[in-house]
Order: sequence, then C-alpha cells, then structure tokens
Amino acid sequence: MKLDFRAELTMSQKRTTKIIVETMFLLLTKKSFEEITVREICRIGLIPNSTFYNYFEDKYDVLRWAFFKEVYRYYPEVDIVMNHYDNIDKCADAVCDFIEEYKGVLTRVAKKNPINGAFYQIISQCCYDFGLMIAKNCTRDKNFDYPYEVVFSNYVNGVLGVLSQTFYNGNTYSRKQIHTYFTDLYAK
Repeated sequence: MKLDFRAELTMSQKRTTKIIVETMFLLLTKKSFEEITVREICRIGLIPNSTFYNYFEDKYDVLRWAFFKEVYRYYPEVDIVMNHYDNIDKCADAVCDFIEEYKGVLTRVAKKNPINGAFYQIISQCCYDFGLMIAKNCTRDKNFDYPYEVVFSNYVNGVLGVLSQTFYNGNTYSRKQIHTYFTDLYAK
C-alpha cells in the first residue's frame, strides 16, 4: 500500500482519501468491483488521475487501504501483545461494531459483488493479513498444538463466516451471540 493505514493524515490527505474511498463504495453499490475503473473513480470524485495515483497504486490498493484503515480504527490493539482470550473478546467487539456501522452499505455492496468475485476475495485476503498481525501478538502466552498460522486461519474463517452470513445472507446476530460463537470456537 502506498499509504500507511496507521499514519495520521493531514487535512488535505484526509479529504482526498475520503473522496476516493467514498466514491469507490458508491460505485460498489451500483456495480461489481471488476467493472469499476480508476478513471471512473476520478471522474465521479472530481479529482485528477494524477492525484489518485499520488495516494494509491490502483483500485485494489484503495480497497485494501480502506479496509485496513477501518479495521484498525475498530481494533487499534493489533500492535499490542495480549493474551489469546482477551483477543477473542476484542475481535468479537470489533466485528459487532463494524457490522453495526456498515450493515446498510455493505449489504448493498454484496448485492452487486458476489461472494465468488474480486471484492470478496480482496476483503478475505485483507482479513487473513490482519489476522496474522494479531496472531503474532496474542499467541505468545499460549501453547497451541498447531502453528499459530493454522489456528488463526481457522479464526479468520470464523470472522469471515459471520461477516458473509450478515452481508450476503442477511442473517442477524446479536453481540452476545457473536461473543458466544467466538468463545465456543476459539477459547478451548
């Protein structure tokens, strides 16, 4: 990614990235990710192509950066060493907060971007990448019978399961249910 999702942006950078990301998601509610072009993002967002490329490499970079920026906002503890059990609670809360804030727009995005499409594949890869960052910081005090990458691959699949059931299938889970699912699946 050209931009560090952890970095504090200037006012100008915040304004420009907001325009680009909001335009991308507006388009995602109307068409599939594969159909969207950088030129279209710039035209609708009223920014020059050169400005876009000052911030992002391509439309994939926009999606990755937006995902990491938002997930980091919900889960700033990604860089903190914590125990496995605290991580389960933090993750469940972050997933619940994310769903509450973005259920409307991401449900509309899901209608135009099937689960076997590029949008879902990019988001899935971002979840795995973010999960590995968390895993390195919360497995130090727990001895697993398996490598942490295997444990957290399973963990991320559970998170993706809740997200895809919510946005693609319209299932509604309470905060208590998500906490219970994550605890039952991962705290053993």
